[in-house]
Amino acid sequence: MKLIEEIINILSSENGKLSDALIKTKVLLHKIGHKELVEWVNHELNGYPERDSVPPYRILPAQVLVNASNMAYQVTAHPIPLGHLDEDYRSTLETAKMNQSLAVLEKYAELSEGHLQSPIPMEANGILGEGLSNGYQIIRAWCEVQKADVIQILTQVRSRLLDFLLELNANLSGELNEDEVKEKANDLDTANLFNNTIFGDNTTILVGSGSTQHVQNTNLKGNFDALQKTLEGHGVSENDIKALRKAIQDDAKVIEPDKKEYGPAVKDWLQTMLSKAVEASWQIELGIASSLLATALQNYYGWF
Repeated sequence: MKLIEEIINILSSENGKLSDALIKTKVLLHKIGHKELVEWVNHELNGYPERDSVPPYRILPAQVLVNASNMAYQVTAHPIPLGHLDEDYRSTLETAKMNQSLAVLEKYAELSEGHLQSPIPMEANGILGEGLSNGYQIIRAWCEVQKADVIQILTQVRSRLLDFLLELNANLSGELNEDEVKEKANDLDTANLFNNTIFGDNTTILVGSGSTQHVQNTNLKGNFDALQKTLEGHGVSENDIKALRKAIQDDAKVIEPDKKEYGPAVKDWLQTMLSKAVEASWQIELGIASSLLATALQNYYGWF
């Protein structure tokens, strides 16, 4: 389907604008008869109405920093202990729910500074300072988010949307009229495919407006059969899939899930696959190959 291919080209292009891809995706979802899925696109373009409604990939870690002084010294942009705080209140300080529009996040990502700041009301200085010693008093406090984490939101939106469209394109290829497109999209269970690729596994989301629909996605974490099916659908050979299985097994004892980093064997496998994309022995564009493999493996490891 030509429209899908146009959006894929935008997403896989180094200079492609994410907002352009999302606007075209709105048109696509209407054309295939799934306008109820447009809500996510609208939220990404316009911002989420409430912070508690943001998807997991928009929830970032934050650090509390302060300027403080006593009779002799002054410290600037210094972290402080928070163990004395109520757990819920501490969580609100150490978690940033980014509900801004993508346009705003893109502006943040272009800033020369390496972090974003959100001020903490001065009324909280007293309770925050209870963990300090040597007579330090807080002058100013704020929460700080790293710019790299904001950039990751943009990467996640691009990667998830690209993964959805690649799957859709594989099933809606060829010259189809509007009715045929809608019929094939329904046979594919497009709504479930969308929810799974956009929101990840084991996530409860809200779809549509007017009525609330809860969707529980399929758990892909640790499911190599699901990973294999995804790779096969994009032309990865049986031998390469066997090599990946072995690489995952080899890395099982050295990988640290909390760091969300691939082990050495999987890294070597990824390098090999990207080399095949460059050499055209794997018939897929390099930009698409990189996003596809990263998304598939992150689903497998449960890192979304």
